[in-house]
Amino acid sequence: MKIVLAALLVGLLVATGHGYQVKPRNYNQTVQQLQEEYVRLEEDFRREFQIWKMTGVKTPHFREMLEAWKFTEDQRRKELEDLPVPMEGTLCGLCRSVVGQLMEQRQQGASREDLFATAYELCTTLQIQEPDVCQGVIELNIDFFLFIFDDRPTIGADTVCAVVFQSNACILSDPEFINWSVNVNPRSTPITGSKHFPNARGPNDIKIVHITDLHYDPLYLVGHNAVCNRPACCRSDQGIPENPLERAGKWGDYRDCDSPWDAVDDVIEHVAAHHSDAAYIYHTGDIIDHGVWETSIPHNIQSMNRVYNKLAEKFPNKPVYNIIGNHEAHPTNVFAPSTVTQQQFSMEWLYSYSADMWSRWLPQATQNTIRHGGYYTTLVRPGFRVIGLNNQDCYTFNWWILWKPDYLSNQMQWLHDVLLQAEQNNEKVHILAHIPYSSSGSTFRICQREFRRIVERFYDTISGQFNGHTHRDEFNVFYSRENPAHAINVAWNGGSTTAFSNINPNYIVYYVDPESYQVTDFESYIFNLTDANRFPERRPEWFQLYSFAKEFNMHNLSPMEADKMVKRLGTPAGRDELRRYWEFKVKQGDPSLEAGCDDDCLLNHLCQVVVSEMGDDVKCDELRATFFG
Repeated sequence: MKIVLAALLVGLLVATGHGYQVKPRNYNQTVQQLQEEYVRLEEDFRREFQIWKMTGVKTPHFREMLEAWKFTEDQRRKELEDLPVPMEGTLCGLCRSVVGQLMEQRQQGASREDLFATAYELCTTLQIQEPDVCQGVIELNIDFFLFIFDDRPTIGADTVCAVVFQSNACILSDPEFINWSVNVNPRSTPITGSKHFPNARGPNDIKIVHITDLHYDPLYLVGHNAVCNRPACCRSDQGIPENPLERAGKWGDYRDCDSPWDAVDDVIEHVAAHHSDAAYIYHTGDIIDHGVWETSIPHNIQSMNRVYNKLAEKFPNKPVYNIIGNHEAHPTNVFAPSTVTQQQFSMEWLYSYSADMWSRWLPQATQNTIRHGGYYTTLVRPGFRVIGLNNQDCYTFNWWILWKPDYLSNQMQWLHDVLLQAEQNNEKVHILAHIPYSSSGSTFRICQREFRRIVERFYDTISGQFNGHTHRDEFNVFYSRENPAHAINVAWNGGSTTAFSNINPNYIVYYVDPESYQVTDFESYIFNLTDANRFPERRPEWFQLYSFAKEFNMHNLSPMEADKMVKRLGTPAGRDELRRYWEFKVKQGDPSLEAGCDDDCLLNHLCQVVVSEMGDDVKCDELRATFFG
């Protein structure tokens, strides 16, 4: 979640993960025209804002501006990139105008209290959130901004908004944010085709269970309000609504509610009982709830303790590879560099805690990097290595990107160096990262660029990527930058065990070839939340929703096979298959199925599969050319 300074609060209070939207054909021309409009808008806002600050009176014109910018309830519940493309310009203009004036206020000597009051009034006036949420989020985040802006007084509002909102309508031009890079060892041979391997799923495949995004809410209370107009509902302090249809269910709720302990306990118990033959567990983060306006370190530790202890209880002799999610931080999303040692900002508490808790499953050699930055690598068995990243540093809602963006290269350079050593040792690697490095993850676009360079260099060493964060059962195909015809890697998303929002809980079972360590197939398991809550006294009835290879008639799940599937789904003849893919992506959540997905919506979801670097729409454009025949 996101922020303090009003427009940035828009980001904080509407997102878990981003979607992808196909851009109109005149999009780039429109964006260029918007740049001049932003300048006029900023000057207009500056004049009205300063009158307000000097006199305490909002002019009729200023009131009109604020009224036009108010967010509807539907808009503030959507992910940023699920908002209509035309809103990109509105959000960018709003952000640049508001942030620019708050920064100018600070430079002119405004106190913390002054800025807090201004941000709070704008947050409530623009209806970005309910007053208590505005107050809580601003209080938790404002000191980070004061530190960053005081230390970097020359940073511009245009840069801040281009990083945080990362829409193409906000153009990032600051060379400090663009020109850092990872030193990539050159390849000895060119990529001449899509990556493939011969083996289909077989009886000797390694079985790996992927659990992600538990989002345990200790305040969840059955029967309480599921329609609370806040980032997280169904909580003990939100009352019992008169309408029974608005009350939280026993096993969770399709609306903006996290998971009760009974649901968290059930999925771990179910996996342990029904997949005892699994060799490993991948747990890709986000244990903590969406109550972003009232997090605390003790609260987060208490929730993480309960989950990690349950995993240890049910998998005492099975390796569990954990990584950190963006919600594990306090405040949410904010991951300071290791060079920031002030206690109120430092991440030492989370990294030391994680190192201690994960030591049950990881060797001593992983301790240093976990305590330093929350990431690690370990040799699972001869020839097979796991890398667990903490890529929250590249999350666009991690404010520390605004401080020293080149620090983002540190973990990425480490990743490159580990992969280079793995290549020299003839090892294959699985990469775990909470946030997808793709169009669906809100990863900073320069991080996407550099990660893609690393994937292209080590595509033969990287046998699979495994993500969470979006709560959707989806995947992303990486294509060569040099020749986009070649599919070179695939990232698989585990979905979520939470039903937040409009989806059913799920987990994934992968089948992995024991020689190449490529995924040959996977199965998604779900339960229907409506049915489970209808019989609260019973355990939910989990069932296999589908086998990916069988459902889409694939020999295996190599990048080449995935590319063939995507191309097939990108034609009129593949529309029924594409619709099934979308239904599986939302895990047949009853509200999602009821809302439906028309052809334009389906094209967005298909393009999301093939876009791994923001601004590179080559593969999406190819699909758009064939989609309607």
